[in-house]
Amino acid sequence: MKIAKKVQSILLPFILLIGVTGCMNEKSSENSILTYLDETYNETFEVETFKEGSTIFKNMYGADKVIVHPKGKPGHVFLAGEDRDHEGKYYDNYVLSKWSEELTKRLKPEISNLLPEDAEFRVLVFVEDGKYDSSMKDMSVEDYLANVNNDVSIELKAAVKSAGNPNVTDYNEPIYQLLQVVKQMDVKSSRVSVGFVDSAVDVSDYIRTSGVNNTPWSNLDAKVYGTIMVDKRFTISDASQIEEYYKAFKE
Repeated sequence: MKIAKKVQSILLPFILLIGVTGCMNEKSSENSILTYLDETYNETFEVETFKEGSTIFKNMYGADKVIVHPKGKPGHVFLAGEDRDHEGKYYDNYVLSKWSEELTKRLKPEISNLLPEDAEFRVLVFVEDGKYDSSMKDMSVEDYLANVNNDVSIELKAAVKSAGNPNVTDYNEPIYQLLQVVKQMDVKSSRVSVGFVDSAVDVSDYIRTSGVNNTPWSNLDAKVYGTIMVDKRFTISDASQIEEYYKAFKE
């Protein structure tokens, strides 16, 4: 018993030291990323989540990163972090978040007219690394698509509330029209992803962060009855074809 207590008394300071050091390293890394963002965009940013990377295997598992938004703009959420291949270098998708926010606002009147009043949605813009950078922070999404690059993917992600399994046929025409809305953007890829969620579920934060959370409808920690995902590359010439793409989730 005395030996066990002696071992505990020796180990406890080391455990506490490791814990304190870990917190200090996390704060230091977080501050470094925020300093990079402040200097790059001349704005103040607020951290929502810190995700610790691998110290030894950065190339394989990634380095430290944060989910952030500009102060006072929680809808403008994005990812930033340390470059896994270059020590002391950083990356972010601030510009993509800005363009997603712009496009969501621009298309909101058309989308809102086609979805139920309590639906949550966001238009997401995806561009390959190297085809955009921080120098484009003041460029509009329309200018970028028209004059720089239209090798872009656009996704309309929407959560539709349902008190039980949805009558999918009721949504054939609205979703078909939503597909036409995103197809009007002259880009390489455009799609509509609709999740039918229980009416008691609050999915506002899931939709708000959908550009960075990488969580499919099937992994959402909430009741999801099923999904419809349609893409402009699909051969869809009539609204009645939409329900063919409904995927029901098991109870």
